Amino acid sequence: MRITLLAAAAVFLLAACTSTPEAAPQQTPTTPTTADQTPGNGPNCANANSSVVGKALGLRLQGQQESVEKTVTTCTYVGSGMPVEVRFTTNATAASFAKSKPEKAKAITGFQDEAYEVTAGGAETAQHTVAARKGKTQIEVMSPAGVEPAKKLITDLFGRI
Repeated sequence: MRITLLAAAAVFLLAACTSTPEAAPQQTPTTPTTADQTPGNGPNCANANSSVVGKALGLRLQGQQESVEKTVTTCTYVGSGMPVEVRFTTNATAASFAKSKPEKAKAITGFQDEAYEVTAGGAETAQHTVAARKGKTQIEVMSPAGVEPAKKLITDLFGRI
């Protein structure tokens, strides 16, 4: 009887191994963002993928989320430590730039059409914001990386859009 059970089990296992597998569920492929990816048209997160932003800021970033609200596109990045954001504003003017400037911000002279920087937090938790306007586009970078890396990123991003 044992041999019959073993033989039946073997036949069942062979049948299971040779049967046609069920089709995997269809998934919409996602396009990973890399430094080699061609930038999109206009100010958007395809121009500021996590590889580009991480390299310029000297941070290890993974993935990103994009949110769009009227004329503002915000790219938020996941990484270790504090959050990183790049914000593109279209149809910016000198007046709208001045209105968005925080009270404690310091002007950065000679950078783009106009720019400012502001730092919040303590020595180990400092969050730097650098914003610059060129023509009708404003780019704002918020990160723990510092002012100079943010300026480098902003210059790169203006070249991409």
